Amino acid sequence: MKRTTRIPEIGPLELRLLRILWKNHPSTARQVLDGYNRKSDKKIKYTTVMTLLTRLAEKQILKVDKSRQPFLFAPLVTREQLLRQRVREFVELFFDGQPMDLAVRLVEEGPLSDEEIRRLEACLGRMREPASEAGSEVDDNNE
Repeated sequence: MKRTTRIPEIGPLELRLLRILWKNHPSTARQVLDGYNRKSDKKIKYTTVMTLLTRLAEKQILKVDKSRQPFLFAPLVTREQLLRQRVREFVELFFDGQPMDLAVRLVEEGPLSDEEIRRLEACLGRMREPASEAGSEVDDNNE
């Protein structure tokens, strides 16, 4: 599901419906409505869900199977694709494109659990391995 175009803006309610579809797809509008209303204090109506799902389809974020009744909706964009783009935009806007500044800020905001620290250390270790291998090759060539 490789996407080369920018994912359009998504409102908070659209995102909540998309989250339901990421977990349970394809789904009918009624299934999305039921999933939303089960977890929300503020209930919404079927017509609202249909309007929002239609908008997401127009934005090419959802695909709609209209070959059957009721229509089935499924995501065309993964959570990872949307998250990657939004984080990139956030870093560009607030941190002048410097992801390290965001990472340091998040760690400093803490507190981090022991498990979260282990995950962070493991991630940094994986990032260090290719760099140290490349660095050792350069050192070998310079000797």
